[in-house]
Amino acid sequence: MKLSFYTVFSNLENWTAIFFKGFLVYYQVVVMTCSSPQNLSCCGFENVTESGEDTYQDKISFPCHEPYYKIVPAMDSSHPLPEISNDSTQGIWKDRKGNGKIPQCSPVCGQPSIPIDQDQGALDTSKAKLGNFPWQALTIIYGRGGGALLGDRWILTAAHTIYPKDSFSQKNQTVEVFLGHTDLEEIIRLGTHSVRRVIVHPDYRQEEPNNFEGDIALLELENRVSLSPNILPICLPDSETLYNSGLIGYVSGFGMERGRLVSQLKYVRLPIAKREACENWLLEKNRTEVFSSNMFCAGDRTLKQDACQGDSGGVFAVWDNTTERWMATGIVSWGIDCGKGFGFYSKVLNYMDWLKGIMEGEA
Repeated sequence: MKLSFYTVFSNLENWTAIFFKGFLVYYQVVVMTCSSPQNLSCCGFENVTESGEDTYQDKISFPCHEPYYKIVPAMDSSHPLPEISNDSTQGIWKDRKGNGKIPQCSPVCGQPSIPIDQDQGALDTSKAKLGNFPWQALTIIYGRGGGALLGDRWILTAAHTIYPKDSFSQKNQTVEVFLGHTDLEEIIRLGTHSVRRVIVHPDYRQEEPNNFEGDIALLELENRVSLSPNILPICLPDSETLYNSGLIGYVSGFGMERGRLVSQLKYVRLPIAKREACENWLLEKNRTEVFSSNMFCAGDRTLKQDACQGDSGGVFAVWDNTTERWMATGIVSWGIDCGKGFGFYSKVLNYMDWLKGIMEGEA
């Protein structure tokens, strides 16, 4: 706004000119244009107001693709944008609470579109349906392996699928990751997901064949995957109660069954075993493998159900009644033959600090 003072010839009295001081106000409206709003990692934004030109009082919304994503922080996804900051020369985007940070869409974990029937009684191998285990990854490195999707760009797997105990492998070995189907031909036809980084836990020792300590790894994908009914992440555990003996877990994979590699994703229900039972079993077998506190065992020595070669790296999935989500409590690590006793799993809960440090960029 511009304010100007001036005088005008106003009147004559007795042939004398009378001048009055006054002022005139000029004002000009300038349309404030803001920078283009930032897209979310999973999706773009939608214009709520008609102009769509990023001007004052325009509104946009961030449509998280529910039910696969949720908005963070939890609030209405329609944000009135922008408001003018204290610096009148700059327009900034803000939400209804005055927060200038762009909201984020967070992947929803542990909620498959077609959950398996947990009421089935038999501890037997079954064929998985599409949507039962949407976190299931097929890895091909030195052969078949398994893994599980975390978030929308991480694969949780076993370190020994990357650096096998029986060979001193080269670090430049190709790592292929497949997602999105229960049929082997179909999942491969969907295409591989390029891997950006391979991170193996520092406690893993490839040169020690009887020690699977630190048998855990993360694969960071080059690009985020698009979540769908057939591609969804699993959650990470947060409680020791998920490791109570007798608790049923589910292990899925494209590994061996009756001596042959399967062409369809299979799964088996296994109870978490008492630690003492597994320790005694190893002693009976005169085994020297390390069975540390960073591992747990599952199965039943009287049954012939177990994970097998080709299932390594897949997760032991447990249903958490508190959160009503599936948790990746273990990773298929090692065993003695297949279906001849107990199987041993890396205890994911004990590696949570390491996992979070990697995925949150602190390590």
